[in-house]
Amino acid sequence: MRRIVGALAPDALARGPRRPGHRHRLPGGDAVRSESGRPQPPAGRAHRARGHRLGDRGPGAHAFPAGLPGLVKLGLGFLGGPDLRSLVEIGRAAEEAGFDSLWHAETRITRDSVTALTALAMETRRVRLGSAAINVYTRGAVLTAITWAALAEAAPGRVVLGIGPGSPDPLAQQGFEFEFPVSRLREYVASIRATWHEPVPVTLEGRHHRLSRLMPEVRPAQPVPIYLCVTGPRALDCAGQVADGVVLNAFMPASYTRRSIARLDAAAGGKYRGELAQCLVVALADDVAEAAARVRPILATYLVYFPNLAAETGLDAEFLTRLREKASAGGLEATFADLPDSLVSQHALVGPVDECRKRLATYRDAGLQLPILFPDPISMERTVSELAAA
Repeated sequence: MRRIVGALAPDALARGPRRPGHRHRLPGGDAVRSESGRPQPPAGRAHRARGHRLGDRGPGAHAFPAGLPGLVKLGLGFLGGPDLRSLVEIGRAAEEAGFDSLWHAETRITRDSVTALTALAMETRRVRLGSAAINVYTRGAVLTAITWAALAEAAPGRVVLGIGPGSPDPLAQQGFEFEFPVSRLREYVASIRATWHEPVPVTLEGRHHRLSRLMPEVRPAQPVPIYLCVTGPRALDCAGQVADGVVLNAFMPASYTRRSIARLDAAAGGKYRGELAQCLVVALADDVAEAAARVRPILATYLVYFPNLAAETGLDAEFLTRLREKASAGGLEATFADLPDSLVSQHALVGPVDECRKRLATYRDAGLQLPILFPDPISMERTVSELAAA
């Protein structure tokens, strides 16, 4: 960033509340004027903590416990389907079954998370509600900030904003270049926190995000935690420094979970204190082959069309290249023979309930605090009723 103003300054809030019209000299010699004369907008009060730095985790940090002794938490995730009415019914059932949270993904070009989470917010009472994830290209930071401020009105103290860099192929379909994903992610977080918490008018200058005398008229009345949904090492470093929590991607083995925790700890300069969640694809069936067959197409989709994610699965680079070549020549189904049941089982929870519970335990043993289960449509009802006690 060439010039850092307001929220992008690493210690912008460490100085405490600003007096109207008072000039602050930020590191690097830039000056910020806290502009005055205008009242705060008619919204919830901005949350401010002495010693907090906007480059670090925000006022939403630790709004939810990262885990209590003896407490087993599970989240339930939705990707694309089902239709809205069915989603609400499933969400209610999951809440009654004891699930901790409900999450909605926007990874592909399918149903959006905002509509789904709003419907769930109006029809549930206890569960947390999060996106996993909103990407930093297709929805502006200010729009995301005010959207989650409004969502928090429907579910006070229960919403989580999960954001991520997105993936190249879905973004290319919409005309976006997958450029500077990590720096965009960092600035996106700073822009949202500035919109929520900085004195108005809000001015911020970064490489990718700029706010010019912004006057937000809605702000969350309670802290909204920001979770980063990330996969690669540089993105994990960013999360360890700025996120209130982390959501790791699907199709990653437990060994990846363990490596990611070490990376987050290093980035945080000690023990990472945010909540660690991970998406886990589930297909339940008495026959492993039947369950694996239901997961194979979506696993192939990720390995072929999401190269940034596939690179972190631990699979051989030459193998992944061969898969892409086969898909290019003969379509996605041409890759299925290279994805046997044993490989699918390494990257998803497939088979009988007891076997899936054992696989789930390997992730908990690796340090995972919140597994977010993404069942295939056939497995949804059984996942809610039978895996809640996992």
